[in-house]
Amino acid sequence: MSQNTLLYSDLASGNQYFNLCRDLSWMNSKNHEHSDRDGHVIGYICNIKIHSSKINSIGISTAPNTWKMRNAFRKWHAYRDLMFKEAGVSDAEKGKYGKTIRPYLDKDMKSGTIKDPVGWDVSGTPPAQTQEWTYSEIAASPGFSALGTGTDGKEIVDVYDLHITGVNQVAHTATNGTEYYTSVGMIHAYNQDRQEQPLFDLADSSQFIAGQNNPLALLKQGGSVSGGEVMDIVEDQEREAPPYDITDNGASVNIVIGDIMQINPGYDGTSSIPVLRTTQVFVPAGLLKMNCGASDDGASVLIDVVGMVLCKDMA
Repeated sequence: MSQNTLLYSDLASGNQYFNLCRDLSWMNSKNHEHSDRDGHVIGYICNIKIHSSKINSIGISTAPNTWKMRNAFRKWHAYRDLMFKEAGVSDAEKGKYGKTIRPYLDKDMKSGTIKDPVGWDVSGTPPAQTQEWTYSEIAASPGFSALGTGTDGKEIVDVYDLHITGVNQVAHTATNGTEYYTSVGMIHAYNQDRQEQPLFDLADSSQFIAGQNNPLALLKQGGSVSGGEVMDIVEDQEREAPPYDITDNGASVNIVIGDIMQINPGYDGTSSIPVLRTTQVFVPAGLLKMNCGASDDGASVLIDVVGMVLCKDMA
């Protein structure tokens, strides 16, 4: 990467999104991707500076760098390749810039404000900059496909966008229970798809190690008198639930806070004195959201990408 500094002007109240992969591609005339060609998510290490003369509170959010997020990317990457393969699409026919997934950060990013860097729409000489960034779409058969058409939900093909965090967005539900989507949460769908550990029936003791009635386990204790107590502990541990939320649409699909900052400009008696705030944020997949308590047309945001690493190496 040659040019790694991106400047944005003005901040609106509420949410605005930054797609660093798109903007670095424009800046460097080189495609920057959210993941590598094997589906491993790329993380962008960013120094962020905000210059403002208006009182404001700002929150910066990113996708979580969790094993569920990374595995979701890998699985969607593989299944997307399978989608093309089963349709008879060759690797070359995917297009030079369609080898990897280009998702939204959350469901609101598509219809929200995606900030453009300064210089994006120059006019005069040189001519206006032109660029294109197409977000990925998936075409798949619904879960319970049936013949027919209409909002009773019997279409045999469903086409939808992908967003990393948040739950699936259902367009309509069939009378037979089939769901059709406008956008699908990558982590949420991964949670639904993965083979989870079956939960034991706590009321049925036959589902667990039978304590002292397991001679092989006791034999490993070398005849120690503590063997029975150890097996009681094992029996209790086997009943323990995972120390995290295992529901499909639970905490694992949530966007996470990268940092928060408060801007409190000083005054010299006649005019406000601008304040510079700086932070470093790790941005999985190069997508971040900034939420501002107030709009500030005079603010500047400088994002300096100081490194790119695979998210799995930062775990």
